[in-house]
Amino acid sequence: MASRTTAEFRPNLSQLPSEKLFRYLIDSVWDYAIFLLDLEGHVSSWNPGAQRLKQYTSAEVIGKDFSIFYTAADRDRGKPAIELAVAAKTGKFEDEGWRVRKDGSRFWANVIITRINDEHGSHLGFGKITRDLTERRHAEQLYRLLVESVEDYAIYSLDPTGNITSWNIGVERIKGYKADEVIGKHFSIFYTPQDVSAGVPQRAMGTAAREGHYESEGWRVRKDGSKFWSSVVLSAIHDEEGNLVGFSKVTRDITDRKQLIDQLNQHARDLEIEVAERERANTELEAFSYSVSHDLRAPLRAIGGFSEALKEDYIQKLDQIGIGYVNEIIAASTRMNKLVEDLLDYSRLGRAELPRGPAEVLEAVNKALQQLDEPCGKRTTVEIAPSDSVLAHEATLVQVISNLVSNALKFHARNAEPKVTIRSTIGPDKWLRLSVRDEGIGIAKHHQERIFQVFERLHDREAYPGTGIGLAIVKRGIERMGGRYGLESELNEGSIFWIELPFYESKNDLEREDNFID
Repeated sequence: MASRTTAEFRPNLSQLPSEKLFRYLIDSVWDYAIFLLDLEGHVSSWNPGAQRLKQYTSAEVIGKDFSIFYTAADRDRGKPAIELAVAAKTGKFEDEGWRVRKDGSRFWANVIITRINDEHGSHLGFGKITRDLTERRHAEQLYRLLVESVEDYAIYSLDPTGNITSWNIGVERIKGYKADEVIGKHFSIFYTPQDVSAGVPQRAMGTAAREGHYESEGWRVRKDGSKFWSSVVLSAIHDEEGNLVGFSKVTRDITDRKQLIDQLNQHARDLEIEVAERERANTELEAFSYSVSHDLRAPLRAIGGFSEALKEDYIQKLDQIGIGYVNEIIAASTRMNKLVEDLLDYSRLGRAELPRGPAEVLEAVNKALQQLDEPCGKRTTVEIAPSDSVLAHEATLVQVISNLVSNALKFHARNAEPKVTIRSTIGPDKWLRLSVRDEGIGIAKHHQERIFQVFERLHDREAYPGTGIGLAIVKRGIERMGGRYGLESELNEGSIFWIELPFYESKNDLEREDNFID
């Protein structure tokens, strides 16, 4: 006799009786309590899911009234009987509520009771399916408590037509309404009459429904009629099938931020006006200075020339007092002429175009040293590589260096020979720093910002002569060339004045700068 394979003994589901197959199905379900009730509500079947959920074995529960699963309060209200009556009448009853396990603990259950009829329509009993939703309810409660406890944001929900369906404490605080005053009303009551007339609420819902969310800022109205500036986010809510079931709305009162931004914007506008007025005044002042300085040069030359002639031709006829007066006139006219020249240079830097190109730093330094009134001799040390070049306006660069060196030579300690070191270094950002170091009297920290301003002097002319314009020329010249400037100094320990300009390596640097013209 041939042996039979294991597959031939395996049961075929299609060959099983439907009743047995259904029993296998019910007994395999562990996540749902599925059981039958007779017409009076007594348990007549019990699946493993019911035992796991309610903790009763089938022997402990079959024949018992299903009200043992209800809380005492629900039994006192007759809820089990009411549920059966509804199911018997309508064919189905569905509910969520607390149910009780064998050990007395409670769980939040979703319950469906279905009327069972035979083939003739006669009522045989009920089928009952229970699912434990305790974790979901806890999550929903936590979410609801979180939403309801938020005070800084108005969080509420709308139905698909825009009527309010929920309300948190933040909405009450911001908008002034209690929940029972607004639930069921249209959310457009929070908008200004102008926005309502313009259809803003409807557009917001339309955008949120179409795109998923809508964001805006604008004025909203409180219960007392006062307005506040709000930030609003309106989000569409869809069910599992994608149907629109409503909206969630989050509103924040940002009136303080709005006022601050308005103040900043107003301040910016005022500042722009002030800057424009200042620039106009500076332009007019520069034009005036240029004109006056230009016109002063002729009479100054005349005063100087006649004073020199007086001294040369009539020196024998003047006593010592007269000679002293003549010398004072000559010195004053010389200082005045230097001041006029510096003013013209300063005004010219603000008016002329300064096209930049490659400039050799060592050559610019040598030209600057040659422009000084007195030879530098051994007082100046230059440490600059012959190949060092920068992008600059060469004439202005020479003028800037000349003023820096002149300043360094001037402010030396009394009874000491001035010593100045001019050095160049290239930084990691490919900018060349040219520094002018002296061993002079130094500058206190609180004076270092002042000295780059026009006519700012820290010493009497008798002690350290000068016009008070030299460092202002340095500042303006470097700024016009797009460079940087600065100072490192300690009182009585000398100073290092420095300027920085882009290092020039090749024609590519010119292309990158696009031949910048201020």
